[in-house]
Amino acid sequence: MIPKGGFISEMKQGGNVKAVFMVSEKRLLTTRGGRPYARLQLIDKTGEIQAMIWDDPKEKTSDIEPGSVVGVRGNIELYDNRLQIRIDKIVRLEENKIDMSNLLPTTPRNISDMVKELDQITSNIKDTHLASLIENIFGSQEFREAFIKAPAAKTIHHNYVGGLLEHTLQLARSVVSLLSVYSYMGMNQDLLLAGAILHDIGKVYEYSYDRVIDMTPIGRLVGHVYLSAHIVDEEISRFDDFPEELRTQLIHLILSHHGQLEFGSPKLPMTKEAMFLHILDDLDAKLAGFASVIGATPSNELFSSFSHVYNRYLYTKMYTEEE
Repeated sequence: MIPKGGFISEMKQGGNVKAVFMVSEKRLLTTRGGRPYARLQLIDKTGEIQAMIWDDPKEKTSDIEPGSVVGVRGNIELYDNRLQIRIDKIVRLEENKIDMSNLLPTTPRNISDMVKELDQITSNIKDTHLASLIENIFGSQEFREAFIKAPAAKTIHHNYVGGLLEHTLQLARSVVSLLSVYSYMGMNQDLLLAGAILHDIGKVYEYSYDRVIDMTPIGRLVGHVYLSAHIVDEEISRFDDFPEELRTQLIHLILSHHGQLEFGSPKLPMTKEAMFLHILDDLDAKLAGFASVIGATPSNELFSSFSHVYNRYLYTKMYTEEE
């Protein structure tokens, strides 16, 4: 087996690179001055990093496409306040000579433990209709395995194997933890838990993630919000006695969880539960996104590079009591 070499999370400015990565993106470009170059996005299980090829970019990348496993030699530079690799040599490698588990970005948390915890939370749902609904959907072994592996996004937050499971568990945890604070508001915990568990299940079909995370055709054309609502509504239709009011409110939770029309939400939240779920969903996504940007910033930098997603620089220093 070819050794992995250094991981992206270990890289520091000024260092040398001789390591194995997977290519998630490749672009052949030209500077304003007419000089051709290649820009690659490289990934391993610890993160991603941009890489540049300035000498003979077309020839050096002729057999390389997104999903290719490559051996890279080069130097680590700082550009626009972020680390990148200036590649001197790149070769495509045979996958059977590589430990692929080192290359696929994966949740840092234990997947088996997360599955057990989510199952435990689900078992506490007392409403028999909602409990049966979730049991029926996740009763398919094929769907359950796909859900456990799926990412929650292509970029920004939870964009790795197990990301959807991690994000879903965080929402379910948040419902349990925070609902007691707002118990006087009179919200339905079982409905909220069902919404947390089911709101993003369409992402199983929105993304392809065997190697590089990308959107499927149905993901681009339809999107996970509709897909999630459709899966749930179709399963509900198989019940003889599922309450219509419960059906309406659960579908509304799913259709409104993005919170705003401009963010892809077909409906605005119109119930207390819908607003609560949207805020928790937004909180988890934004905190994970912030953590990702800050984590990719060199440890000696006080601010990240400008984030076009969040339209700001992020301050990286965490206050400690010793200070």
